Amino acid sequence: METIKVKTILLPYRKGTPTNYTVTPEDKVIHAVELMLEKNIKSVSVVRSGRPIGMVCLEDALKELGLNVDFKT
Repeated sequence: METIKVKTILLPYRKGTPTNYTVTPEDKVIHAVELMLEKNIKSVSVVRSGRPIGMVCLEDALKELGLNVDFKT
């Protein structure tokens, strides 16, 4: 199975997105999912050289892994 990296599902960074928990563009998507589930959060900031460059949402990350989950219901 191919390793899917965060950079493939990177969304633009929104000012005000918490940077308490972060991943890098080169991290595996599964790492981002594990972090979000562990911390009970729906998104994490993506950083490069300590600066936020984007974000990843749990729903998008799960879809990328082939797990279609609807959080809106």
